[in-house]
Parts: sequence; structure tokens; C-alpha cells
Amino acid sequence: MLKSTFLHIPGVGLKTEKMIWERKIYSWDDFVEKSKKVGISGSATARIEKWLKASETALREKDVLFFAKNLPKREYWRLYPTFKDSTVFLDIETTGLSFYYDDITVIGIFNGNNVKTFIQGQNLNDFRKEIRKYSILVTYNGTLFDLRFIRDKLGQYCIPPVHIDLRFLLRRLGHTGGLKSVEEQMNIVRDDDISCMDGFDATVLWNRYVRGDDYALESLVKYNTADIVNLKPLLEHACAKLQMDFLETSPDLELDFKIPQTTVKIQRRQGSMLELKINNSKPILINTRRNRTPSKAIDHLLLRIKKNKKEYPKVVGIDLSASEKRSTGWALMEGKRVQAKLLKTDKEIIETTTGVNPDLISIDSPLGLPKGRDCTKDSCECRRFGITREAERILRRRGVFIFPSLIRSMQLLTERGIHMRKEFERRGFPVIESYPGAAQDILRIIRKKVSLEDLKQGLQNVGLTGEFMNGRNSHDELDAITSALVGYFYLADEYEALGNKEEGFLIIPRIDSRRICQHGSEPNRTSFDEKS
Repeated sequence: MLKSTFLHIPGVGLKTEKMIWERKIYSWDDFVEKSKKVGISGSATARIEKWLKASETALREKDVLFFAKNLPKREYWRLYPTFKDSTVFLDIETTGLSFYYDDITVIGIFNGNNVKTFIQGQNLNDFRKEIRKYSILVTYNGTLFDLRFIRDKLGQYCIPPVHIDLRFLLRRLGHTGGLKSVEEQMNIVRDDDISCMDGFDATVLWNRYVRGDDYALESLVKYNTADIVNLKPLLEHACAKLQMDFLETSPDLELDFKIPQTTVKIQRRQGSMLELKINNSKPILINTRRNRTPSKAIDHLLLRIKKNKKEYPKVVGIDLSASEKRSTGWALMEGKRVQAKLLKTDKEIIETTTGVNPDLISIDSPLGLPKGRDCTKDSCECRRFGITREAERILRRRGVFIFPSLIRSMQLLTERGIHMRKEFERRGFPVIESYPGAAQDILRIIRKKVSLEDLKQGLQNVGLTGEFMNGRNSHDELDAITSALVGYFYLADEYEALGNKEEGFLIIPRIDSRRICQHGSEPNRTSFDEKS
């Protein structure tokens, strides 16, 4: 296809290229022989011939940048058949979706013949050297996800000069949706044990591997490998179809293309080594040995707090529901020990909370309104000031999903949260706002919507103990425990306050090894200090 391309020549657009093809000029050699039939000026013909001569030189020297500089990005697919040997297919796995808080766990690359897997804590840094061997990178949705993570965590120079994103290329052919959906549309079949897995499952598998489950890494690598090896037939299918569309009348066009089925198998185990095979290719050896174990974050917090306290403080975490008809999660944390239960009415929540005389109350609910708002109603004139607070904007920019405080579905919760805060403060108890989802993302704990059991295990890995580990707790109780844990980060001065005085602050854990941006001033902690 590349030798039928004229679009990389300055001054030649799709219209001119199509006109050249309509004159039965299907290659650079044809143009030189039949240039008079094109119907363009002599100067334009001479300029094109000059560029074609340079193109032949670039082709012999395998200079992909020569073509990529002027070829529209949406037409990069034309480079693949010619530069197949310098093309690599890539997919990454991460601890979550936040570019700010999450990290890369696995990078898989496939050059059309062999797979290489790079794993966090083992050989991830070797990826930088390996990827420099390639000129063309192929991903699925890499523009919005994979490449952004790689640039942020490993640097811009880890990206080959030409990137083909199959998500957008296949959309031109009517194939939409995620990678698994597109594979199904093209009858690409995965092995049964990974056929139903998705990106959220990949985060769970990594979490389990870190906790000591070697088999979880097997499944994660196998899943990642299927992602990358299936990109090759998808790209070749797209190239064949697009070539047919562009060169409908070309007599040399061959489209004898079939989608092969790829099998990825774990063949054997030798100690900490896995042997993975793709079809009949050379085995891939993967080391499952972990170089580190999860840290007990609570131990660090308790040491910080103990410097100034004789006893561990009592922190109540409340995962507030929008209505008294629904259960509210409630948790009491004292040192490492946690107890949790479900409550419903405002009276139950207030009396149970004040009854334990907490040093701090951490509530999962918006506790303030956007600046300029004086109510939650959409019908009010103050609606013009918006529905989102600065804290929510910051988290969304960091890739942490959070609802605006005054979106219609959140209005009743916000009203109830503000009422609770005022009532507790009236009785002399300090209150902070927390968001368990953000805290779990920061602490690398699986969220409830992904896996309730792994959320529970994540809280245990932090160092918490209590009956919740042996019981069948609801997601409301586990989120309440997380809110209480945020309270301990706050008391240990290991927190970040997002927002401003007018709207209130949202408290999240601060991880010193990660980038922390300060937004607004510190919240007033006088009430807690005086009570202590």
C-alpha cells in the first residue's frame, strides 16, 4: 500500500491522490511512466516526481519518519505492510485508572513472532531499552490510556515515533466498543479461562499476586498476552479492508485474509518460573517471585499519632446514604481494631456516634456546597453557580471518579450530609469529609464494585483487624471502615486537603512517595486540638 501512496507528498491531498488512482496509476513507478495522464501542471508533476525519488531512497533505508512526518496520522496504517518488521503491538495493565495515583504493573509487547513481558518489581525498567528497537507502535485505545501512563511513568522517549490506535482505525470500518467486543465481532476466540476477563479483573489479579498468589500472575500475564497477540490480526484485517476501499480498481489487490485463532497456554511451573506458550512459538519464561510485600500503613499512622497521644483516638467512619430508608454504614476505629454495622435513621446515626464519644467523625458525603450556592435545588437562582466543587474537580483531573455534589442524584445525600455535619459540630465533635473511593484508589485497595472480598482483603493488608475480616459485611460497612481509616491519616498529619474554605475540604490520604499538589489552604483543626 505504501508504494501506492502519494498522500505523504506536500501539496497532495486525498482528492488529488484519488484522482491519480482513477487514472489507473497505482504505484510510484506508474506515476513516473504515466505522469502525463494525471492532468496536473508540469511543475506539480516535477515536484511529485522529486518526492517519489526521495521516497524510494527512504524506503531502501527503512526511514519510517520520512513518511510519517507528512502522512496524516489516520493513514499511518499504510506504513504497516512495508515496515512490519519494525512494528510492535503493546498493552499495559495498571493498578487502576488514575494517571495520578496508579502505576503500571505489566507491559506486554509482541513483534509478530515473540512476546516479551515486563513486570513491576522485576524487569519493568528493561522496557525502555526494548521498545527503542521499533518504529511503529500498535495499541487499542492507547492514545487515551496506555501511552499516557507510559509517558507519565517511564518517559516520553519510551514511545516509538509512529503510533497506530486500532480503536479509531477499526471505528472507520464500523467496529465499535472495547477490544473484547471487537474481537467477538470478528470471531476471535480467547481461551476459556480468560475469555470473560476485563481490565478491572486485571487490577484484582495484581492485587492478589502482591498478597502472595502466584497463580494470579499467571492469569494476568496470560490475559495481557492475549490482548497483544490479538492486535496483529485486527490490524491486518483493517489494512486489508481499507486497502480494498482505497484501491477498488487495483488489479494487483490481494485480500486472501483470515483471522487466526491464537491460543495462550501455561505449559509448566519450575519453582518461581512460569513457561507460557503462544500457539507453537518459543516458550516465554516469567519469574513470579515478588521483590516486596505490602506495607502495613496503619503501623506508620499509629506511630505518628502516638507521639502526641496517650491513647489511640476513636474515629467514627460513616458511609452515609441519601435516605433513612436505606442502610448507612457505620464503623468505629480505635488503633488497629475496627467494628462496623448498619444504621438507618438520623437519630440512630447521631446517638450511636455520640455515644462512643469519638475524637473525630469522618463522613462519606459532600459536607458543603459549591461556591455561590446556598441550596441544593435546581430551580433556585443559585443554580447558575454550578453543581461541582473544587475538590471534585481536582479528583476528576487526577483520574478518580467522583460525582458532582449537586448532580440531581446527589442532592438528597448532600443535604443529609450537611445536616449531619452541623449537628455533630453543634455537639462539639470535629467532622471531616472523606471519599472512600478516592482513598481506596490512593492506597491501592480494590473498590467494592470490582470485588467486595478483595476490598476486605485490602483493608486487612493496611493492618486493620476486627470481626469484619470473618463476617459477611456489606459494602456500606467496608466503605465506612475506609472513611474511619481516612480519619487516622488526618490525625497522623498524613493527609491532603482538597478544596477551599468556602466549599469545605475533602480529606484524602497523602502518600509521600507520590506527587502531591496543594490546593487551597489547610482546614481549621482547632476543634480537634482543643478537644484533645
